[in-house]
Amino acid sequence: MSAAEDPGTAPVQTAEASEHAHVTQVGGDYTEHHHRYVRGWQYLRGTRVDAAELDLAEHAFVDPVGPGGGGQTAQAISTLTRSFTRSHVVVLCGEEGTGRRTAALHVLRGAGVPRERILWLSLDWDRPNTEQIPSTKGHGFILDLTSGQELKEDFYTGLADYQNEVEAAEAFLIILAGTGSWNPGAVATVPVVQLVRPPATKIAEAHLRRRADGRGDWLTNPPLNTLLTKGASAADAARLARLIADADEGGQDAVKEEFTGWRDHLAGWFERHGEPQDVPERALLVAAALLEDVPVGVVLEAADQLFTEVGGVLPPGGPLAGSDLKQRLRSIEASIVDGEHISLDTDRHGLSEAVLTHVWQQRPQLRGVLLKWASQISAPNGTAVRHLQRIADCLVRLSLLPGGSTVRTVATTWIDTGRSAHRQLAIDVLEKMALHPDTGAGVRKLLYSWAQQKTASEEVLTAVAEICAGRLGREYPRVALIRLRVLASRADGLAREAVADAVRSLAGAPQQRVLVLSEIVQWAESGDSTTARAGAETFLALTDITSDTLLPLPAGQEPADDAADSPPGDLFVRGWRATLREPSTSEAAHAQLAAWLDTPKLSDEQVLPLVAAVLRGNLGQAGAAELLVGSPNSSPLGRTRRKRLLDQLIGEQMTSLVVPVAVPVPGIDSDLAPA
Repeated sequence: MSAAEDPGTAPVQTAEASEHAHVTQVGGDYTEHHHRYVRGWQYLRGTRVDAAELDLAEHAFVDPVGPGGGGQTAQAISTLTRSFTRSHVVVLCGEEGTGRRTAALHVLRGAGVPRERILWLSLDWDRPNTEQIPSTKGHGFILDLTSGQELKEDFYTGLADYQNEVEAAEAFLIILAGTGSWNPGAVATVPVVQLVRPPATKIAEAHLRRRADGRGDWLTNPPLNTLLTKGASAADAARLARLIADADEGGQDAVKEEFTGWRDHLAGWFERHGEPQDVPERALLVAAALLEDVPVGVVLEAADQLFTEVGGVLPPGGPLAGSDLKQRLRSIEASIVDGEHISLDTDRHGLSEAVLTHVWQQRPQLRGVLLKWASQISAPNGTAVRHLQRIADCLVRLSLLPGGSTVRTVATTWIDTGRSAHRQLAIDVLEKMALHPDTGAGVRKLLYSWAQQKTASEEVLTAVAEICAGRLGREYPRVALIRLRVLASRADGLAREAVADAVRSLAGAPQQRVLVLSEIVQWAESGDSTTARAGAETFLALTDITSDTLLPLPAGQEPADDAADSPPGDLFVRGWRATLREPSTSEAAHAQLAAWLDTPKLSDEQVLPLVAAVLRGNLGQAGAAELLVGSPNSSPLGRTRRKRLLDQLIGEQMTSLVVPVAVPVPGIDSDLAPA
């Protein structure tokens, strides 16, 4: 099939790949893997690895000695490259903190996979499925299954067929799994390498040799020499090395504070500002943390609102009351940047996040107040309405802390109340949580549960559709469309318009337009009557000529690359036929197809071959004759098109009725001559 191309993007290069796949290189940093339209969906999408992360995996990797006495990743590399009993799939198992991601990169580079051909796979599925894992020639893929998704037996058995594919393609797959979560029993024979936690100090030393070779002694001298405890994770070690490498000269104390979340600094500040008269400054500190690098007027007004929310009474005099700005900023140790933006992070990197963490953990009774205040200042016409993304990002980070389930619970309540003041922030928060590595699987499962819940309100169902139409639908289109299908199949029809808007939005992205259309057509062609009705209704929403988001049509019938492929034109034909067959949408489909014939928005080359293909063999269907004859309201263009269509279809039918007559040829067919 043809690779989808956005005219506004960088040039596209296409290369052949195994098993009817294509690799599309866009702008040098994006790779798509398409397969046959068995269900209209491509393999899991692969994204490039950051160059800096690859550098560290290649040149600063610490390979601890495994149970067999050799390096762990050395064992995995040998499994991928040895001459005999070679495997193209390896599982790296280990607990969190063992550096599984970096180990996978190191193994693939050790196996000779070029940097530009190493890809992370995006888990756009609700249930792991080996048929979606790509096997593009010469590539190395990393499949991270550490998020807790349960692996069914069919996944393990499916790996046998996948191993044959990836071997034939001379590609590699590294699967990351948590300790105890990889349980194939006797149904899979994929080699497994058990990772142990490498010494954190060794990792930090290796990273510093790569990033800032002259600062290795920072790790061995106070105040940093006690930060990496025996149980420290590989991520902690890498983070400390990064902080040291990026620090100003002589900035060891600042590195310690940031690494520990500014724990001592904040404990001392709140102790020094513990009197009742200090509450306005505490409110200002929290407001500055939530609204890092936001104009000063917004932060000051938000601080006043938080102050009143906790029972404070603003002094008379308004802006003339209280201390000057300079003194107030000095009290919270903040700076003015870019003219008049307030920043805590300029002088103490990471302090804004640390303040919110400190308040959330040390003052649990304030959590509800903080969430209510955040929703108020971000409401329409609210103080910080232009900084919604910043606020949503902060709330998502709080959701990862102990007690963070409060964020999701409150966000759900905001949606169900129907108040726009809270609703948009809640949608933004849940969208970010649905994409986060730690909370994503749980929130995506929650969205599915809401979509099928019989007692769910229209507000909640509409919110699910809106979340699916946003970043979730762009990064996990299959996951989003599954939830939209459930919504579209509801008997109460509460989310019908929201689903239509969401699908139009997803189909508006050129790189996934054909894929979305193919999925909707699959719904419409389903043997399940409920799904077929949902698909037909959604297809009509996508093809509504009055919509501003009508899908671009192909100019005539585009050829497929393979007999199993469905080119875009064929998908439209299949969709129209399914929609015309569906009793609940047949009448509307005929009317909408008639509108296609009447509109100048579509060229003759676009509409005539398509409508002819839809009606061919279906002229006896109710409504077909009326469609071809037209009505008094048909446009002059539509009448002209109908005449051409009618002539073409009648001509084709007459041709098919002509019976061939054998004509005798003297000397050859004389035995056929009449007596």
